[in-house]
Amino acid sequence: MSSEDRDLVVIAMPLYGHAALAVEALETAFASVTECRIEVVVSVDGDPRREVFDALTLYAATRPELHVIFGPNAGPGGARNRAIDFIVESLPDAKAVYFLDADNRVLPTTIDTLYARLKAEQCGWVYTNIDTFSVRWGAHYGDGYSRLTHCVSDNICDTGSMISIDVFDAGVRFDADRQNGFEDWEFWLSCIEAGFVGVPCHDTAFEYRLRAESRFKEANRDRAASLSFLRRRHKALFRRSTLVDFEHQEAPRYAMLRTGDGAIACFTDPTLEPSILDFDEAIRAFWGSAAEPDNFHFPPFLAAGSRETLKLLKQSRLWPNLLVHLERATEAANVVFVQIRNVPAERGIDIEVMPSGHVRKGRADLIFMSSTIVRDAIRNNALDWLGSIAADQVWPTVAVVKVRFPFPAEAPKRSSATPEQSLINLVHTIATSPLQAVAAKRWTWRGSRLPALSELYKQLRTEVGGAPVLPLGHAKSGKRTLALLVPNASFGGAEKVAFAAARELKAEGFETHLFVLGNGRMDVLDEFDASFDFIHFWKAGIPAWGGSNRFLGQDFIAEYHDVDWNALKGQLSGFDLIINNHVMAVHPLMARLRSEGTRTACYLHVVDETPLRRPAGQPFAAIAHEHCYDAFLTCSEQLKVYLHSYGVPLGKIYAVANAPSISVKPKMLTEIVQNRQARAADAPLRILYMGRFEPQKGIDRIHAALQDLRARNIPYEALAVGGEILAEQPSSWTGKLRELGVTVRPPIFGGREIAAILAWGDILIMPSRWEGAPLMIAEAQLVGCVPVATAVGAVDELVSDGRDGILIEGESDLKIVADLANAVESLARDRNRLGRLRDGGLFTASGRSWAASFGPFVEWCDQSVSTTARIVARTPNRPAEPQPIIEIEVPAVA
Repeated sequence: MSSEDRDLVVIAMPLYGHAALAVEALETAFASVTECRIEVVVSVDGDPRREVFDALTLYAATRPELHVIFGPNAGPGGARNRAIDFIVESLPDAKAVYFLDADNRVLPTTIDTLYARLKAEQCGWVYTNIDTFSVRWGAHYGDGYSRLTHCVSDNICDTGSMISIDVFDAGVRFDADRQNGFEDWEFWLSCIEAGFVGVPCHDTAFEYRLRAESRFKEANRDRAASLSFLRRRHKALFRRSTLVDFEHQEAPRYAMLRTGDGAIACFTDPTLEPSILDFDEAIRAFWGSAAEPDNFHFPPFLAAGSRETLKLLKQSRLWPNLLVHLERATEAANVVFVQIRNVPAERGIDIEVMPSGHVRKGRADLIFMSSTIVRDAIRNNALDWLGSIAADQVWPTVAVVKVRFPFPAEAPKRSSATPEQSLINLVHTIATSPLQAVAAKRWTWRGSRLPALSELYKQLRTEVGGAPVLPLGHAKSGKRTLALLVPNASFGGAEKVAFAAARELKAEGFETHLFVLGNGRMDVLDEFDASFDFIHFWKAGIPAWGGSNRFLGQDFIAEYHDVDWNALKGQLSGFDLIINNHVMAVHPLMARLRSEGTRTACYLHVVDETPLRRPAGQPFAAIAHEHCYDAFLTCSEQLKVYLHSYGVPLGKIYAVANAPSISVKPKMLTEIVQNRQARAADAPLRILYMGRFEPQKGIDRIHAALQDLRARNIPYEALAVGGEILAEQPSSWTGKLRELGVTVRPPIFGGREIAAILAWGDILIMPSRWEGAPLMIAEAQLVGCVPVATAVGAVDELVSDGRDGILIEGESDLKIVADLANAVESLARDRNRLGRLRDGGLFTASGRSWAASFGPFVEWCDQSVSTTARIVARTPNRPAEPQPIIEIEVPAVA
């Protein structure tokens, strides 16, 4: 083979200040024994010393394959880029580049061995372990390459690596910013972002000259600043979604033993395909990770459950959140039992920690524990202690996690082997393996330099700044992700409006997540149940209100208050858009999330009042944190102006007019209208009230107005639907209303039930002391029920007085009661006016829609909210070898 037919490998050497050593490095390079052609490019980085020119000029005169290029001082990154550009432009047939610093040396076989591995693996680069001279030191950099380790741990590849020319053709270069002390680490991160991966090679090495003091040590003294630079430069790489993708592929967090077939599925993201281990592979991984934790991985959490249970959990939309709860539960107990319950109208997660020796109640559908517990039980001959999890009396401490959600009526099928039995069988098999005898010895002769693979989940927590870290990578199909935060998920108007926002954004292509923070349950809402792809609960450490600080006389929570910041940051990090809907505790976290690339929005609905009628409530805490938010949403133009009066820029505020939270089919609406028109003119007027029985809603005004109407002999039928807040009432309003002949019913929540009740009423009375923009008015107008309401809050944005309802002005209770009674009497006596108002309400409702209301905000999201692409490793030419699922019968423990 002629020299022109051989592959060209170029050795690139940046040079500044090492002229005395450069000739030695060049000699080792040209002494390489290889089948490749080798050319060397020396990039002199503005070194003013005469010896540099003299040495290289003489050397180049005898070596035509040596190219020397001079340029102004640009730092190590700039010098290497100058060499790369020269190679790409002047040596176009180059296949790979090896970077050799002027003070290092290569062995005769280094270049040939590394290039052969590069060709065989078809990877981005090949790197070696490091052995130093001058100061003796050596380290092992792992048997396999991990992007996660490279991102969250340290730089694991020296620039003395064989790099495919494809990397540079893809535009990857070194960062020339002199503020960056880790330009080599930054280069590899750029390679990862471009989809390239490395491969280690232990068959050769290079010689690294280590001195007592060096630029590397200088950079590490300012390590925090350099790391901050890397994170800012590679925001997409350090987002939770990207790191979890890497974790799932390289160091999965969970090992799930399926009780039916004995397969062990290893995963982090439960929405992605797991890798599969059989028992033999699991045993090797377990003891290998004990002997050489930097080379072998065994997941840090071990679980067992049936295929049917796992299917149910995936369908529940709670599975990622449950895994977070299970991780946290292992910090409070040795073992976690998960019990699944079918509750049609509710979702929730409750946790109770049981002491050692408790007698269990009921069997577990899934078992979860830390792998450390297994190691400790084997090491301390405590297998009987651990084995008691399959008995009635359990000696390890246990956290019982009860999960409630609706699922098909039939209960999940149980396999012949329970999760407890299957897990104990696996542990016994591991404990009796002969591999245990060699697990105490490290067989790799170089010392470990990398963190344990099974401990990477902890480094991920540190990187994200929270724990546990939500085990979800990038959304499917490249969707943007939304996290909607609410303090409760019941049937309140504020929650329904927020759910409507999620529904509109899901229709726009977002993957939607509901976070119920400060509560462990939610009601199933028929109109909005399909609005969320995932549902998350976190109750502990999330106060609904509080804080010793004051902003305009109002409470707000700061970062130093007693909040479970770890849990919040671990779960909320990495979303593309977060909408905070009245979760006060989250405000201080928003600035950190925003700095990581998340777009933040705050949804506000009402300015509350104190007993002395002073403005109060959520808007003040939000205004105190205005800097943290990219956008504000309000339920009315009035609240928009209110926020602007406190300094929130108008351009950040989107007034979203409320629309009904219920839907009525055209056929049903036609029947409702026909029934209204068919009612006799002298039939008693049907008066409806729906809401809480409390002063804010004006329940005392309603009672007084109904008394007045009775005194006037106005015939009416009254229905009050709602509930007491007993802690705030000296006596029962339910009893008082019934004394007036009012029918009282408990609260209703289903869309159909609400529509049916509103269809019954001729008028809806709402003499509230303060409001936002109540959904009930829009819903009443939707079915032709005429609202009669006080003109408080943004009610006048929903009701045009005399056209689609009646507004009552004033603040005096006596005046409002009298005006309310007068309005009801006028409608009872003039059914033609009632009909005109009814038709006006129907017309107004026909022009309302959530899609139209959210239109400007959705447009802002399309312009401002983007997602990071999933980083897919470039596929080698050779096909991957699939891992078969090996089915094993797991016998029951006697």
